[in-house]
Amino acid sequence: MTDNSSGLVILITLLNILVYKLEKLKEAQQTSCLPLSVRQLCRRFTLKEMQLATKSFQKELVIGRGGFGMVYRGIIDSGERVVAIKKLKAMSRQGRKEFQTEIEMLSQFRHSHIAPLVGYCDEREEMILVYEYMPSGTLADHLHKRVKNGDTSLPPLTWEQRLKICVGAAHGLDYLHTGTSIENRVIHRDVKTANILLDEKLEARISDFGLSKIGPANQTFTYVSSHVKGTTGYLDPYYVSNNRLTRKSDVYAFGVVLFEVLCGRRAVDTSLDKEQTNLAGWAQHCFKKGFIDKITDPNIKGVISSDSLNVYVDVAIKCLHYQPKDRPTMAEVVVGLESALTLQRKKAHYPLVEIMPVHLTEDINCLIPEVKDTHQSQVHEYAGEGIKNVSNGWNHGKQSSVRIAFRKRITGLLSVTAQAFSVTNNKSRATNHKRFLPVHPSVRRELLDHKKVLQSSKLKSFTFYELTVATRNFHPTTLIGRGGFGSVFKGWVNDNTFAAAEWGTGLAIAVKRLDDRSVQSDYEWLAEINFLGNLCHPNVVRLIGYSLEKNHRLLVYDYMPHESLDKHLLDIWTNEEKRRPLDWPIRYNIINGIARGILYLHRDSRPTVIHRDLKASNILLDSEMNPRISDIGLARILGESESELSTLCICGTYGYLSPEYAMWGKFSVKSDVYSFGVVLLEIVSGIKNSLFYRLNSHPADLPSHAWRLFQQERYLELLCGTTIGSCDQSEMSRAIQVGLLCVQPSPEDRPSMSMVVSMLTSDVKLPKPKRPAYSPNYFDGYKNSTQGSLPTTGEFTPRMVLLLLT
Repeated sequence: MTDNSSGLVILITLLNILVYKLEKLKEAQQTSCLPLSVRQLCRRFTLKEMQLATKSFQKELVIGRGGFGMVYRGIIDSGERVVAIKKLKAMSRQGRKEFQTEIEMLSQFRHSHIAPLVGYCDEREEMILVYEYMPSGTLADHLHKRVKNGDTSLPPLTWEQRLKICVGAAHGLDYLHTGTSIENRVIHRDVKTANILLDEKLEARISDFGLSKIGPANQTFTYVSSHVKGTTGYLDPYYVSNNRLTRKSDVYAFGVVLFEVLCGRRAVDTSLDKEQTNLAGWAQHCFKKGFIDKITDPNIKGVISSDSLNVYVDVAIKCLHYQPKDRPTMAEVVVGLESALTLQRKKAHYPLVEIMPVHLTEDINCLIPEVKDTHQSQVHEYAGEGIKNVSNGWNHGKQSSVRIAFRKRITGLLSVTAQAFSVTNNKSRATNHKRFLPVHPSVRRELLDHKKVLQSSKLKSFTFYELTVATRNFHPTTLIGRGGFGSVFKGWVNDNTFAAAEWGTGLAIAVKRLDDRSVQSDYEWLAEINFLGNLCHPNVVRLIGYSLEKNHRLLVYDYMPHESLDKHLLDIWTNEEKRRPLDWPIRYNIINGIARGILYLHRDSRPTVIHRDLKASNILLDSEMNPRISDIGLARILGESESELSTLCICGTYGYLSPEYAMWGKFSVKSDVYSFGVVLLEIVSGIKNSLFYRLNSHPADLPSHAWRLFQQERYLELLCGTTIGSCDQSEMSRAIQVGLLCVQPSPEDRPSMSMVVSMLTSDVKLPKPKRPAYSPNYFDGYKNSTQGSLPTTGEFTPRMVLLLLT
């Protein structure tokens, strides 16, 4: 009897184990329905975590519903984070394909007007998406919920609020259409007010990508053949008739949104007369009859500027044109809406370049200047007593500005200048002295916590062995670059899994391996991950992943076959192999691409990023000669309420530093604008700025040389004489003038990157630039154009300082 009981217990135990294993296997099979490449994109939640976050999906926590299912307000991460949890019901019109599309799309997009995806849950037939919580609901809620339910908790939006929401949504769609990659673009396919979310500041976020399609970059000649999907009232009639889906289908839907915002009524309202049921058709009829004002929302009718209304309606009507080719691009929609907003604010004192906003093309605290050794690419900075590792100056916090005696600054400048420009055998060599100062406690804590940061990163975590295999054990033949950080090697990985692949097959990668003796350290390495890991733009280099094992610190990027921009610029002091000069169309495309990339960092990334080390060697060129901004390790984040930061540790490269940054340690987005101006003039001339510091027969720097030629109307002489291809003289003149506007002494005089893009791509009249920063009268001009004053002593004069700098 005892033996039988024991056997029965054993049998039951084995059966329980078997059932448990089968359940786990079933869960694994259910999870595997998503490709590995998709599952690695973002955080995966368990069903238990989702149940805890929503108290088992209580009805009281429902904040939205639709054909897909319910949206709940949830709390995750031990009560520290509020999120929106969308639970797709089993019979939902959206299926696993749309679920996968949403994850794949949103996990890769990084834009201030795209709804961020936190993660997903794919367990036991459940399909759940987790987003950042948008406390202000949807645009549809604010336009219609109040009318339908008599909800007085949502006051009517003002006209200016509506314009700002439309501008933000337009920026988000423009990013999808032109900013997600070089080869492909995203067509949303379900643009509507219910899919425009609003955060606590009523900033617009495009959401719901379940129906989105990847379309070709060249929209003019190609389209996506697709079964018609979308929402009645917003569907493009051309798409419905021909099954031809293009980005202009999104433009049509956005035109409906614009009239919905203006009129305060739904896209389809069956309670109205038949001719008024469809808003798009009724709005076009009213426009032709000339009584748009009669269908304007009564809540805003009395406050709209007639000029603002005319511009707004003109944009909206053009979006609704039947022929897609006659509709504007989203970039052009942005221009029109920002103009309407400017006119509404009635700021007549705006210069012309501000009234004409961004117009993208269809395709998308030691205040001593740090010195860059041109040949060794090693970065140093003065720290009072000596040279310290530049990396110790990096952190996310705002540091207070400390006034340092002018004599001490000049003494330090003399020391650094003497080290950096000591000449041996006609070659400039920097003396590599380093003194490491104590690390600030907050920075030390950040370094100790960086493993935790990496674990939450969406980037691929490579093993050191994987990268060893991918690069042939870092063989010398795979070496493609070397700098102060260490060496860069070429490798190959699988396109989907990123596993090491046979040489020459799959995806080419660039592996940056930090040397133990590198002047860069964990701070820049970590900063690169934190910044680049959250950015997505065709003119910003893509960071694929990282590796951290023992003392090995590596970063993995897309491989750029045409190397860095500085390799294509002339420097007679180096023994670089001569390259075929770039023709003008390529140069101008590179200029525009860099400008769009910086604009993304300044305005459209989340939050605002100041690069701080923009220069030709940090601009990489892909297979199509499109520019990619790289090396974000010295970047800083600008807070929402901040317009300028100060630092005791100046990071960057001599020749590209803005004057207020070099002299006072103050930097802002206008510091990047200055650096861009220098790079622009280098591209136009084909000559490195550093070349001028070593030629006594030329002005002190390239901006001064360009200024002299521009004033004498000899600007064509700036273009390298061996340029191949035709040159548009008016285009070149405009580029030079924009470059000179960017390098003006005072940051207040420099244009924003939004204005720069507009000036490069449209025919707006440009203001006359002031004398560039390093011209002989620079310091006097800077003194008179800033709030502070330049300290002087009996020992040093501004002219002497200039000589030291140059």
